[in-house]
Amino acid sequence: MKTILPWILVVAFAAGAGSLYFSNSSKNDELTKLRGQVAQVDTLNGQLEDLQKQAAAQNDQIATMRKDNAELLSLRNQVRQLGDEKAALTKQVQTAQSQAARSQADVQQAQARMSENAKAIAEQQILQLRQNQAAVNTCINNLRQIDAAKQQWALERQKTPDAVPQPQEISQYFPNGQFPQCPAGGRYTLNAVSNAPTCSIAGHVLQ
Repeated sequence: MKTILPWILVVAFAAGAGSLYFSNSSKNDELTKLRGQVAQVDTLNGQLEDLQKQAAAQNDQIATMRKDNAELLSLRNQVRQLGDEKAALTKQVQTAQSQAARSQADVQQAQARMSENAKAIAEQQILQLRQNQAAVNTCINNLRQIDAAKQQWALERQKTPDAVPQPQEISQYFPNGQFPQCPAGGRYTLNAVSNAPTCSIAGHVLQ
């Protein structure tokens, strides 16, 4: 019994030492694993920070791109508006030019009509003047014939200078026995033999 007990103690001690050894070895392994995981976590944290920085940079780039896109859209809208305004102004200019051309044509036509009207009026006035002058000349010639007929009547009938003949008394001294008429519608007054006959229209005067 005394001989076995030491061996039992030795075996128990060896078992305890082995168990302790294996326990320590297992803890070391776990510690190593934990350290490796911590390193991985640190690496992942570093990568995460890098990714966060990259994401922030990308966000800045995206914000810048959005701003640039907004400015680009604004510029495009301005260019489109300018194009529309230019087209509208071009149309207005073309319309104004067309209206100006039509107005110029209307003015030219009006001037042509006025010129034609003025020419026609002038020709009509000239014709009227000629007709009036012809009537004056004819009337004066009639007055001369009437005065000559008066003188012939007074001579043949031995009338005094203050005698006043009647138209029917001197009609025989005119062609076909017709007493002359003023072409302008005037009325003749024979007057005395010593006075020249007159016409009721102004300007029809025997000089």
